[in-house]
Amino acid sequence: MSSGNSTHVLGIDLGGSSIKWGLVARDGTIVREDVIPMRSRAPDDVIAAIADIVAGSHRSAGRDIAAAGIGSPGLIDASRTIVRTSPNFPDWEDVPLVEHVRERAGIDVPIVLENDANVLVYSETRWGAAAGMKHVVVLTLGTGVGGGVIVDGKLLRGAGGGAGELGHIPLDINGPPCGTNVKGSLESYCSIDGVMREAREVYNPDAPPADPGALTEAADRGDERALEVWRRIGHYLGAGVAALINVFNPEAVLVGGGISGAGEHLFGPARMTARSRCFAANWADCKFARAKLRHKAGLLGAAAMAFDVADIDTVAGV
Repeated sequence: MSSGNSTHVLGIDLGGSSIKWGLVARDGTIVREDVIPMRSRAPDDVIAAIADIVAGSHRSAGRDIAAAGIGSPGLIDASRTIVRTSPNFPDWEDVPLVEHVRERAGIDVPIVLENDANVLVYSETRWGAAAGMKHVVVLTLGTGVGGGVIVDGKLLRGAGGGAGELGHIPLDINGPPCGTNVKGSLESYCSIDGVMREAREVYNPDAPPADPGALTEAADRGDERALEVWRRIGHYLGAGVAALINVFNPEAVLVGGGISGAGEHLFGPARMTARSRCFAANWADCKFARAKLRHKAGLLGAAAMAFDVADIDTVAGV
């Protein structure tokens, strides 16, 4: 493998309303970064925006990029070039994103595409809280609940690229529906909507805090009702984590996304439930913690993929 110190790649994190991108060095240092507002979700417009980033970054600060990685919401095909469907982009169906970006950018460099939740596993195992580990599960709790799994150092993709839909683990088959209308899934309880549904129930007849962040602030102040909400959500999260630990026997289960900002209000009860519901030996093997890289994780995970597709070694972060 190559190990030139001057080699950089481009990491691109495609969100619902913006595109984050960064020029990244082998040790995970972000040399340059920016956020581009997404003016339209139409495939041609998004492709044009990404292609402009790739073309404009290729010689940024005098550095050629060796490859580019793109993290996108939705189901990605097994070739890691096509967005099959995406909840954030309802008009997208079998969009050959990589092919069209490369053609539009006019630059012949490797480009790799992956589901945005899977991308988080790359970042955390390369430069984050699971650096160097080969058996890792990462969950992200936000508008939805996503995740990714590394088994023996390789991302678990499944027959058609659809593995790792961890948010749809069933906790209660008669429970409330999630965003994709699956009843009683992990996402039904541990997404923003799930947290706020529990909050309305606990605070009734009073209005609860406006959002999970405000709910955390209330818990920090000792508000018993806010603490009860987080105990409930932590219990559901712990049940899901126990299932993941028993199935995959990972070295780490890491939790990121905005809801993870509740900290020990969430992780304390989740830890108690998970520990009580999985094999003691599996629990002993596993680190259960908050993901480290936070809002940089998508960008850095896409960059880690790009280094891999370019066959370039990365090094430990500084």
